[in-house]
Amino acid sequence: MKYSYTTLVLFLMLGLNCFSQPIIEREHRIKKSQFPSIDMDNLPMENTKSIRYYREVDTSKITYTLKFKKGKMRYHIDYSEKGVIQNTGFMVKEVDIPTDTYTNISSVLKEKFKKTKIKYIQQRYPGSGENVLKNTFQNLILPSNTYKVLLRGKKADTGEDYIAIFNAEGNLENMAMALPANYDHVLY
Repeated sequence: MKYSYTTLVLFLMLGLNCFSQPIIEREHRIKKSQFPSIDMDNLPMENTKSIRYYREVDTSKITYTLKFKKGKMRYHIDYSEKGVIQNTGFMVKEVDIPTDTYTNISSVLKEKFKKTKIKYIQQRYPGSGENVLKNTFQNLILPSNTYKVLLRGKKADTGEDYIAIFNAEGNLENMAMALPANYDHVLY
């Protein structure tokens, strides 16, 4: 009888882990008319190319993203549904990240996965206001920066896409599974 209570508690604890839901994100392109109204006067939009609007659906919230290319840099600005800036950033490569930070990021990825392939890295500036925009367009490295890494990680036999968020020191803050691209067309 003593073993049945411990066995019951063990199964209950195991059952709680089986029903947890991962955070899943999906991003798709939208028209400018579907984007929330924003103040374009604060944005330095001269000499910009490829202005695109996106909507990212998460399990907890909806984020709108403005992506554009200025010079050789690919920038993004995330907005809430009300048009308030949440964070900003731009695409970077491994050589653009401080050496200590990238060493920490790669060691965390080696611990979590057998094999990884990094698809892209974004240097992000959290917060809202004109200071965030100024810091973003000056490409400053601040202690509040975060790095968003989209990667293909292989744990066992199959590879999955993951989104990992690292702080300025390269410590893992959050990791979630990324959804595949939206295939609405018919595949033959």
